[in-house]
Amino acid sequence: MSSNRFPTLAQVKEMKVSHGNIIAFERHGSQHGMMAFSGTSDTYTLKEQDGQYVILYVHSSEMDGTTETLYRADADALQKLTEIADRENLYAWGEMHIDPADDKRPVVFDYSSSLSMCIVTDDRYANRFYINCETARYYGGGSVIDELTDIIYSYVTDERKLDEKSFPPTDPRVIAFKKQMFTTMAASPETSGWTCPQCNLKGNRTNFCQSCGTPKPDPAAAKPEPQGEPESDWKYDGGEWKCPKCNGEGNTGKFCLTCGSWRPDLDPDKDKKPEPEPQQPAFPMVNGMMKAMGLLPKDKPDEQLTAALAKQTAHGKLISFKSSGWSNGMAMNSHQENSTTAKWEEDGSVTVTIYFQQGVSDASISEYKASEKAAAELEAFIRECGIADLADLKYERSKDPFAGMTDSSGGSTYSIMFDDSSVGGESKAAFSIDPAAVSQHGGGEINARLRDLTQRLCTESTLVSARTEPYEQYKSPMFGGFMGMGMLMQQQSGTAWTCSECGHECSGGKFCNNCGSPKK
Repeated sequence: MSSNRFPTLAQVKEMKVSHGNIIAFERHGSQHGMMAFSGTSDTYTLKEQDGQYVILYVHSSEMDGTTETLYRADADALQKLTEIADRENLYAWGEMHIDPADDKRPVVFDYSSSLSMCIVTDDRYANRFYINCETARYYGGGSVIDELTDIIYSYVTDERKLDEKSFPPTDPRVIAFKKQMFTTMAASPETSGWTCPQCNLKGNRTNFCQSCGTPKPDPAAAKPEPQGEPESDWKYDGGEWKCPKCNGEGNTGKFCLTCGSWRPDLDPDKDKKPEPEPQQPAFPMVNGMMKAMGLLPKDKPDEQLTAALAKQTAHGKLISFKSSGWSNGMAMNSHQENSTTAKWEEDGSVTVTIYFQQGVSDASISEYKASEKAAAELEAFIRECGIADLADLKYERSKDPFAGMTDSSGGSTYSIMFDDSSVGGESKAAFSIDPAAVSQHGGGEINARLRDLTQRLCTESTLVSARTEPYEQYKSPMFGGFMGMGMLMQQQSGTAWTCSECGHECSGGKFCNNCGSPKK
């Protein structure tokens, strides 16, 4: 509608928009907490149903399921909203966008809730007009948003309720999570509860230890009988002896006739302390989580991964390999981006570019001349393993028991490009592989090997140059204190001053809320 990338409220009100009659209106909000499966959403839809206008309110919770409540609206409800839409030209409000370079709002978290509205018309095409409520408020349209909300809420009362339905959660991950984390049992007759065999915590009254998560032992389970006498208490009194390891009897020599073990008092390793067994996670979910994240390999490749590895598609000259990732933490300005890119040059050399950026800091870019050995091993693994054929593997979020556990988020990608013109393909054949999909299908060892080879490109190469580049997406300064609130309070207090670095008029605080420079 406009050549301006970031039109304001005043500009969108003047835009000409073709539209039909309004037949429905929606208000949608979503929010997330910091607990597993804490996401909720609320949608209010004003529409005509069975000859009357109604409000359908749908409350969805990842943990608790969905509730649908139907309310009776007045006959002129849609007309009220239509008058506001025509008066304010709401059909064009979706064109409003905030210029990141001029965004003065403090960045509190890397994740946030959202609130939007949607006008539905009877046009055949392009019949949904969306409004970002946060953007509208930023440009001064908050009073209109409130006016629309008040009309919707005026019909959501107990007196107008027509029907209500509830549906339990269907996500198998949620069902399993609730069963494992929140299942309790009737109080035990014993006043002291049960003692955890893993960490010795006393007084547990649920199916899982409150300290380490170990399941409650089954009292009906038979205890294994000890296999022979403890070696530490074994003594040889002459004559025949009984093997403490296999209970074999009738032995008269230095070795057991049944299992071949040394007579304990002659065993050369009798004073050697046994190697400690590797500790398994006290809570089974930890081990599963590490496998799901690729930190531990899956037990074995599934059929899809096996079939992909068996393809062994031929490719021409390797042009580039890139390993990239991003993440958002639960603290402000914790956003991070990083990538390692290897490029095979015409002269046979390989250059490596490493990019790293975090929060509001400038991006760091380093260029290296790659180690011939490290680059050769990476290329050999890509070809021999057929990494490009793994691009067809798909990650299924519903099968990941740890997806959506927190609002922290992240992702990674392997990007490979070949010149396949020599084998009848494209001169720039590009493939994108999802490490999460590879791991989910049993390729944890493949991910581990690629990570190792990528790391070697960084550590075994020769530095050629290093530089920084400004990161313009966020202009607010890095905050400190608990969730950054300490410095945020300083930002909001004090007298106005002008930043000597960028000339911005600051309302107070010790740092410029445009470029982050300290007050002088």
